[in-house]
Amino acid sequence: MLDYNEFLTRKNKIDVLLKEQGWDVKDRSKVWLEVDTKQSEFKARKYKVVAETLKSDLDSRYADYLLLDSNGEPLAVIEAKRTSKDPIIGQRQAEQYADDIKSQTGKDVFIFLSNGYEIWFWNKPYQNPRQVKGFHSQADLERIRFQNKAKKSFADIPIRKDIIDRPYQIESAKRVLEGISKGRRKFLIVQATGTGKTRVAMALIGVLLRTNRAQKILFLTDRKALRNQAHDKGFKIWFPNEAKSKVFSGSLEKEARLYSSTIQTFMECYHEFSIGAFDVIVSDEAHRSIYHKWKDVFTYFDAIQIGLTATPSS
Repeated sequence: MLDYNEFLTRKNKIDVLLKEQGWDVKDRSKVWLEVDTKQSEFKARKYKVVAETLKSDLDSRYADYLLLDSNGEPLAVIEAKRTSKDPIIGQRQAEQYADDIKSQTGKDVFIFLSNGYEIWFWNKPYQNPRQVKGFHSQADLERIRFQNKAKKSFADIPIRKDIIDRPYQIESAKRVLEGISKGRRKFLIVQATGTGKTRVAMALIGVLLRTNRAQKILFLTDRKALRNQAHDKGFKIWFPNEAKSKVFSGSLEKEARLYSSTIQTFMECYHEFSIGAFDVIVSDEAHRSIYHKWKDVFTYFDAIQIGLTATPSS
């Protein structure tokens, strides 16, 4: 691993990773560098940089990067460290930048911490920091921001009894929802063949959609027949009014909310998607996908993961 100083870390690593997700650091409609979070006027979208305020007698505090939303308002800050440093050491600094912005706008912004090799994402104050494989796109962050504000309590949205009605199915769904409420992001539903694993997944998807906890959901299988089943006998039946799409290549129908694909298709094209393209990924026959040669797909995306598998043989 090359030991870059902070300037080279930003230029050679972080700037490149940002551009991959649509963040061009030369485009001031999206990215500002070295923004003074003390002297900028965030409500008026007047962002002052180090060259303007360094010699001022007023207090200053400089965010390495300020990412803007589609309206030109603050969306996220990034604290960069040289490659040899643990990016987590910048957590308090980044929190101060976010607090400065919130003190003016009344709105939270997302926080990223990076040394060019590691990236940590903090959806403050809703979730704890977590390590991710890349930066989220502008659309990803705007979608997560909507969910932060619009989400409803799981207690207010009942599980649909027309999808699942057996006690063990309802119990499985409730356990997953409890885990999500506690901040967990990985789940494995183990049920014998023929006991309705897919229906449990569909019931969970229904609750997540209705509580505004998810807007983009991907259902992965290891066979085309199972992909078609999830789409035709799952999505079409239980969510007839939701926009649906089968994925055959590295492109998405942006207006769709429910996607089905084979893991083989995604293995060939997953890098063409942003890491935050999906809120939830369901993996059917998870024992053949998550833990074997296709696991890279699941470690790449920053999504809640729900695996489905049959009862292991003793």
